[in-house]
Amino acid sequence: MRAVVRRTVWICRKVWHGFGIFCAVMFIPAFAGLMIFGIIDGIKRDEQEERDRQARLASVPSAAPTTRTPINWTYEGAVCADGTLSFSIGKQGACSHHGGVAGRWTADDGTQVICRNSPPRTQEQVDRQVSKFGRIVC
Repeated sequence: MRAVVRRTVWICRKVWHGFGIFCAVMFIPAFAGLMIFGIIDGIKRDEQEERDRQARLASVPSAAPTTRTPINWTYEGAVCADGTLSFSIGKQGACSHHGGVAGRWTADDGTQVICRNSPPRTQEQVDRQVSKFGRIVC
């Protein structure tokens, strides 16, 4: 009885070992094939996405070149951001309840703005801001 059991176990081990080798041998080319086709598919997909992107860019009409009309601003001095005059500008806490310190700028055409940063440099920027916000934003 022991001989039969030993022989059966030996046969099962050989079959299992053979099955393992078979699986390993078949797995390597199958895995390599999947990797190759996956990479090729990815490359094709990337190429198609690039072609689609180029087609979208080609279909967008290019903007006509715009001439830029510069605006010459003159710095008139510091005021509070809400336009309030303060004699403490230059000291800590000046205009703290009025939005902080800003600069008053005057354009050559007489337009005046109060900006915490520099005002827009071109007339096209001013037109864009006025159409979008209803005022000059700076």
